[in-house]
Amino acid sequence: MEQKPKLAKSISLDAFKNHYWLKMELIAFCKDNGLSATGSKQEISHRIETFIATGRKIKPTPNSSPNTRDSFQPITFDTPVVNYKNDAATRQFFVEHIGQHFRFDAFLRQFTNKNNITKDLTYGDLVNGWLIEESKRNDPHYKSNIGEQFEYNQFTRDFFANEKEKSRSDAINAWKLMKSVSGAKTYAHYKSILSESEKS
Repeated sequence: MEQKPKLAKSISLDAFKNHYWLKMELIAFCKDNGLSATGSKQEISHRIETFIATGRKIKPTPNSSPNTRDSFQPITFDTPVVNYKNDAATRQFFVEHIGQHFRFDAFLRQFTNKNNITKDLTYGDLVNGWLIEESKRNDPHYKSNIGEQFEYNQFTRDFFANEKEKSRSDAINAWKLMKSVSGAKTYAHYKSILSESEKS
């Protein structure tokens, strides 16, 4: 079982990507190597990956000026999503096309992060995406997606779905194991590690 290496400039890209890092560890690495330590954990991780792979130091994307937000012009179905904001004007657009039951939710909140905005995405796409997510929520078996930055939440959800007799302490210990080894931080990987241990 590969143990977690030290997070230092000499670490390989594969080793960095295959292990779980606390945000404080990522920030410390950035400060030691002259990288910006601002932004979300996902943004900092991307900055470090680029540095390890190429030596290039990416500057953080500046927050958009209020004068550049999409909602400062009339929003239509064909308006490109560039500087999305959960503000009153944006809400009004969605209410007009969805109805008074509209609410800002996790599906839309992801677009406040520019890294999640893809080329050619329009506000019409967001309306359709919201309606699809809403129809899924009406399914009693529906479970909302959990972002990559919430690996622990996804792991514990899957753990308890499959380990119904286990306690929260068991889940925490399982997660500690996953943080210490290489590979995906998933329940499936956890089971494969246990299986390999039993064989050896």
